[in-house]
Amino acid sequence: MELIKAQTAPNVWLAAVEYLEQCENQEDFDVILHVTDPTVLSKPDRAVYQEVDKFFTDHGAFSIHTVAETIFPLDEYLRKGASNVYNEFPGKIREIQKGRTDSNWGSYAYRFLRQQDAHGAIFNPLEELVAKIKAHGKYRASFELNAGRPIEEDIPIYDAVTDRKRLYGGPCLSHLSIKVHDGKVRLNATYRSHYYVRRLLGNLVGLGRLQYFIAKETNLAVGGLTINSTFARLDSGSSDSCGKWGKRDVEMLIARCRDLYRATPAAA
Repeated sequence: MELIKAQTAPNVWLAAVEYLEQCENQEDFDVILHVTDPTVLSKPDRAVYQEVDKFFTDHGAFSIHTVAETIFPLDEYLRKGASNVYNEFPGKIREIQKGRTDSNWGSYAYRFLRQQDAHGAIFNPLEELVAKIKAHGKYRASFELNAGRPIEEDIPIYDAVTDRKRLYGGPCLSHLSIKVHDGKVRLNATYRSHYYVRRLLGNLVGLGRLQYFIAKETNLAVGGLTINSTFARLDSGSSDSCGKWGKRDVEMLIARCRDLYRATPAAA
């Protein structure tokens, strides 16, 4: 178990992978990460972001942006606004999934925008969450966002009704808890299993984007982002679809990112 805190997403990512690098088998349970400013990037942060992104490109893995967009579609929001995210984007995700070999792309974003209740009625969890904060923001701990009940079984977001017998292949992001405090939106995410090379930085960026959206739509500021990785692993790439790399490649990436923070001036 470890608590790792820093100001920005890339800085927390580097501290987290450095920590796991020293752990037995390069893994640990209940690693808690806290980002003070999840939507801010300094000049050194950008340099590290670009270095990690280049690593993914060179090794056949998804970019940081691609991973982040599976959590929240910032591009769609900035171009066309919240209404389009709520009403049009879920259909776009389904069409994108049909054309991709990795048909699970965008599953988290889809689930945050489309779920069904116990009676089978379809609703929009994120839209209702935003409306709830607008109407009841004085309550600090009343806003949750989770995987919910699958609308279609080919979207692998964990729900006991359909997924309880699975051993592998289920969702890694289990639950989001949103808090409103001192005029800021705080976000806490729980992961059942977490790859710190191929996924963590993209997850941090994507959750920060979701947090930005909620704050923007409720006229609040962005607060801290906390992640509880109930199982964290410094992973090696092992497949054509997710990228291939070895332990030595990761060691070299960490060293280059460490050097970038030392060498790059902090001014944005």
